[in-house]
Amino acid sequence: MTDNVLILLAVLVAANVVLIVAALIRAWLRRRRASQYEPPRANQTADAARLAAAARSYAPTATVEPLPSGARVDPLTGMLTPGEWNRVLADEDARIHRYGRPATIVLVELDGLERLVAVLGQEAGDRILPAVADSLSRHAREADHVARLGPGRFGVLLPETGEVEAVNYVERVRQICELWLEAGAISLRLAIGWASPAVDANLGDAFVEAQERMFAELRRGARRDTDITPGGPPAATDLEGAPSPA
Repeated sequence: MTDNVLILLAVLVAANVVLIVAALIRAWLRRRRASQYEPPRANQTADAARLAAAARSYAPTATVEPLPSGARVDPLTGMLTPGEWNRVLADEDARIHRYGRPATIVLVELDGLERLVAVLGQEAGDRILPAVADSLSRHAREADHVARLGPGRFGVLLPETGEVEAVNYVERVRQICELWLEAGAISLRLAIGWASPAVDANLGDAFVEAQERMFAELRRGARRDTDITPGGPPAATDLEGAPSPA
C-alpha cells in the first residue's frame, strides 16, 4: 500500500514539474515572439512606403475623376482617402507585430465603372459610388476602417479578424450590392479579394495578395463578358435601382 502511495506521489510531482516547465517554455516563446515582431521605427516607415506603393499600383483610366489629394476624407463617399488608409494600415501593422493579433484586408473593385462613366457620364458614377460605400460601411463594425482607394476601388481593414472569418463580411457585402445592382439593371458587379498576413509577414504582403485575388476576379469577369458578347458595347444601364446612402 505504501509503495502505491509513493508511486502516486512521484507521478503527481513529475506531472507538476512537466506543467511548470511547459508554462515557462510558453512564456519564453511569447516573449521571444514579441521581441521578434517589434519593428524598429525605420521598418515601420519602410512598411508604410510599401503599402503606399501597393495602393498606387492600380492606374485608372482618365474617364473617371481622380480622388482629391491631401484630403483625409473622400468628399463623395465620406470614406478614408488613400493617405489616411496607409496611415491606418501602418498603425495596425505595428499592433499586429507587437501582439500577434489577426487582421484582414478586403479590396473591392466596382467592375465596369469606367465603361459606365464613358457611356453615361461622371454623374452616373457619382450616384453609384456612395451607395456602394454605404453598403461597405453599414456591414462593417465600428472598429473596422473603410477607404476609397481609387475611382471604383475600396479597401476595408478588419482588425481582430482572420481570413476565414472575413468571408462572412465579404459575402454579406457582395450579396447586398449585387442584389440592388441586378434589381436596377445596372451592368456592374463587384470583384473582391481579401487576405490576412501569414506568420512573419505584414499587412503589405496581405494587401498584395488581396489585390491579386481581386484582379483574378476581374479577369474572370472579363472572360465571361467576352464569351457572352464578344466585342459588343456595354450593356444598357438604368440608375434608378441604386439605393440612396443614408
